[in-house]
Amino acid sequence: MKILARTIVIFFSLFSTFTNSEPLYPSNIIDSLKDSDHDGVIDARDVCENTKLGSNIDHHGCPATQLGFFTFNFDVQFDTGKHQLKAEFHEKLEDLALFLDKHSEAIILIEGHTDNQGTESYNQVLSKKRAESIANALTSEFNIKSNQIKTFGYGQERPVASNSNEAGRESNRRVSGEIITPIVYPISSDLKVLTIPFETTEKKALSVIDNLGLYLVSNSESLVIIEGYTDNIGNKISNLASSGQQANKVAVKLSSQYSIPQERIKVLGYGQDFPIASNNTFEGREKNRRIEITVATRFKAHKEISLKKWTIWNIDNDS
Repeated sequence: MKILARTIVIFFSLFSTFTNSEPLYPSNIIDSLKDSDHDGVIDARDVCENTKLGSNIDHHGCPATQLGFFTFNFDVQFDTGKHQLKAEFHEKLEDLALFLDKHSEAIILIEGHTDNQGTESYNQVLSKKRAESIANALTSEFNIKSNQIKTFGYGQERPVASNSNEAGRESNRRVSGEIITPIVYPISSDLKVLTIPFETTEKKALSVIDNLGLYLVSNSESLVIIEGYTDNIGNKISNLASSGQQANKVAVKLSSQYSIPQERIKVLGYGQDFPIASNNTFEGREKNRRIEITVATRFKAHKEISLKKWTIWNIDNDS
């Protein structure tokens, strides 16, 4: 009889709770057990709100830390001998664009490569245009500042596999990306960009290059971007070539004399396109004939940015 009485009491207690629609737990506890962004981590423990669906997350609800340095290959396909970026690829750039917008100090280096099918000059131009097509999408579709992007075309110069078979050639046909952060060069005390005379044989230029070489040797995680500029005397094509050649002289000296690997040296030539003074005077033209050197470090990702695991893109032979 006592057991029956207890059962009746329990039943009426539960019935009273249900009829009054009262929760078993306080509302603040119920709210904390929600998973608002559906990432598998409850709100009470979720440090990163609104995590992108499908992201690989840690137990704090944040994108998992997997990358020490932020480098990747773009998963994009071009038609044979073409450099135009297909519209469907734009959505793959969204996460990258969000990252660059959030980290205004960061610079992305976009590098185009080909296999050895076709002439060297053709492949160099094609690889540069393909890198530029991705850069143009970032600036036009996502309003990323152009000074955050630098493009390079290496053609067939830097293979990652043998060109003797199709599998190797496929690996060599790629566009890669790397995110860096410019740093204040210690020897210049407060400068992020070193400027030296266009003629790299001058005493001032040699001194800067030597100091830079020693710095790069002792700081193996650093890299340099070497950019050449001219005045407007002569034609644009010859000036473009000349600016690249002069910048490359610095690169060759760093590579040969200090054994700096080529992947740590980035060279660009802009010709007469970006003057810093008037070309109407001798003094102005002299200032415009210059080489600018930026010392940087590879961006260290404390948390993985929610980018897809991009793979090497495939195209037909570049012949």
